Amino acid sequence: MRVVVTGVRSRTHLVHVSAYLRTALDATARGELVDVGYLGGGTFLGSASVDASDVARLLPDDPRLRIRMLDRLEDWSPAGDELVYVAVGAPGIRPWIELRRRAGLTRIAVVVTDEGIGSYGTWRTRHDAWLRQGVREPWCTVRTSAVQLADRVLTTRRFAMYDAARDWALDPVIAEEFRSRTSEGDGDGADRVVLLTQPWVEMGALPHAAYLDHVAQVRDRVAATGRRLVVRPHPSEDPSRYDGFETLTGDLPAELDGRVVGSAAVLGGSSTALLNLAALHDLPAWRLLVPGLERLEERLGADQRGLLRRYLPAAVAAADLPAG
Repeated sequence: MRVVVTGVRSRTHLVHVSAYLRTALDATARGELVDVGYLGGGTFLGSASVDASDVARLLPDDPRLRIRMLDRLEDWSPAGDELVYVAVGAPGIRPWIELRRRAGLTRIAVVVTDEGIGSYGTWRTRHDAWLRQGVREPWCTVRTSAVQLADRVLTTRRFAMYDAARDWALDPVIAEEFRSRTSEGDGDGADRVVLLTQPWVEMGALPHAAYLDHVAQVRDRVAATGRRLVVRPHPSEDPSRYDGFETLTGDLPAELDGRVVGSAAVLGGSSTALLNLAALHDLPAWRLLVPGLERLEERLGADQRGLLRRYLPAAVAAADLPAG
């Protein structure tokens, strides 16, 4: 079996791809190789957060799995009896066209894994997310429409963490991949509440000072409950922004970091990491409204609202966090 992977922009995406590759290994005949071409280049806010060492560390360690890092698809031969294109979030149109051109008569199965909570949105929510990330019009509208069309027309199988048809139940294979890769805790989490920040400043959605004021308000509210707030900076942020706060940094996704999982609770906006921590690890979690960004809660899609409601309480302002 030959597999090509594109669209990875975070280490969390790699865990979803890893879960799929385990299913592919299980489905192959004994001794058969799974030949993976990994096309890098995925970025978030203009920077790459995944490198070759992450790929080696977070994809399965199996002698039947052969992984080749690609700079372009022309460096890899898709010919063979079985070809699977694994895309994160939605199929890439240009990669699919190149694969189709070079694969001859070989059938291409297109598997789409989660990109995060955005996978459960609508045309509008995807369009709004890209606008926040700096994609300008009219390209933002063109790109959103093209991606939605490709997703609808090309996708053969959706390999998703959450199943809307089963009240947003977790996929057991993906859930086990996350849980089995979770690191050991540090035994110091009994009074620790972790705040998962988001790159609102980098996106231009909030001024630096306003966001730090919000973080300070959360810290003071948590302290009033007899616990301590520890900030977990988003991978796209400079951790030095939070020099005035206790921080928890690392190169694992928050969902795999045993120090986060072993904490008393976790707080944050309506993010994928917050949702996954609550769903995968039964970690007490609270959604926060960020002053100046309350409109984002109103702009969630219906499926996103249903998914968040299944695992998380309603979003509240820092001042309204529960006392216990």
